Amino acid sequence: MTLIYFLIVIGVLVFVHEFGHFIMAKRAGVRVEKFSLGMGPRIVGYKKGDTEYILSAFPLGGYVKMAGENPDEEPTGAPDEFQSKTVRQRAGIAVMGPLTNIVLAFLIMPLVFLVGTYTIGPAAIGFVEKGSAAEKAGFLIGDVIGEINGRKITDWEKGAMLIAVNPDTDLTVTITRKGENKTLMLRPTLDAERNIGTSGLYPDFPVEIGKLKPGYPAEKSGLKLHDKIIDVDGLTVYYWNQFSLTVKESRGKKLAMTIEREGKRMRIEVTPVKNEGRYVIGVEPIIPLVFKKHGLTESLRLGFDKTLESIDLTFITLKKLVTFNLSIKTLGGPVMIAQMSGQAAAAGLSSFLSLLAMVSISLGILNLLPIPVLDGGLLLFLAIEAVRKKPLSRKVMEVSQSIGAAVLITLIVVVSYNDVMRMFFSK
Repeated sequence: MTLIYFLIVIGVLVFVHEFGHFIMAKRAGVRVEKFSLGMGPRIVGYKKGDTEYILSAFPLGGYVKMAGENPDEEPTGAPDEFQSKTVRQRAGIAVMGPLTNIVLAFLIMPLVFLVGTYTIGPAAIGFVEKGSAAEKAGFLIGDVIGEINGRKITDWEKGAMLIAVNPDTDLTVTITRKGENKTLMLRPTLDAERNIGTSGLYPDFPVEIGKLKPGYPAEKSGLKLHDKIIDVDGLTVYYWNQFSLTVKESRGKKLAMTIEREGKRMRIEVTPVKNEGRYVIGVEPIIPLVFKKHGLTESLRLGFDKTLESIDLTFITLKKLVTFNLSIKTLGGPVMIAQMSGQAAAAGLSSFLSLLAMVSISLGILNLLPIPVLDGGLLLFLAIEAVRKKPLSRKVMEVSQSIGAAVLITLIVVVSYNDVMRMFFSK
């Protein structure tokens, strides 16, 4: 089913992207020779007018083939060729594919709120890790994050994302503490394992087991789902992350825990094991999610705001990557999208639609990058042509596209490598 959901995501996004190019080309009077959903050998298709509509074998892509579009084609001067159109018309055709992806996100996101969403709620701090960047900055349990670098924080998700993409960067954080607003300076540290920023700030999760990893010490010791942890080695545990830190600092020493199960208390001993450089017992907390549905007007407003937030975060991430302030290891490719598609579909329609919107935004923005072979590369060529009052030579464009293709293939290899490493070598 994961493969099916992945194909749905890619199929919808590619169709919308290519449909944007197609519609604008038709409006500009350009002859569209082929409109293919998918790449590779033709499976089925039919011809209507000048255009052959094709379903191709490999669903990871698609294309619109316009007359006289490629630099290696010798233009005939026919009025319906791509190269015969004005710079403005050609730029409109190039930009419309990415724009339709972004517009799609604006259309989908309100449906997410209309169907209903699960959220952790306001960014109220439930735990501050000892020795962390947050503790050094002066954060306290009970603080509620209102803004980070001037961007409003309505839930933990956005706050965590901004912290994640800003390792070793000073952030201005506005908080509410006992009814008063305060401003703190936070500098997230780099989490070497995940290659993202981390602060030591956590929401208030109850100390209740929500998931047991098979084969780990917690399961072997007899711990069960919904067990509540009362104390560890005689020290009362109030917060999940306090418990997590105790396990992490155990150095593999056996821990004696008091738990509560169905109203009865009992003692259980667990010996943490080392995994990826830290001690764990194989448990995860219950995350207190709140489900909420919204009316049409509110869904439209929230969907619009959420889409703008996602676009903003995408640009922040790109800026951090380009300036080498964020590791390229954080990027994911088709495998990660496939995994996320399956997980989102399993979580419900709302999660699946949200993922579809997010990937659509990423696809649209990435295609606007000034890399030859992408739409942004063509826009760059057209901008140069507008300034020079004549197009670049065919040789320059061919070489540029070869370089652009090499960059793109390198990026695909890197993100695919990241996917494989996550899939087979992370736990």
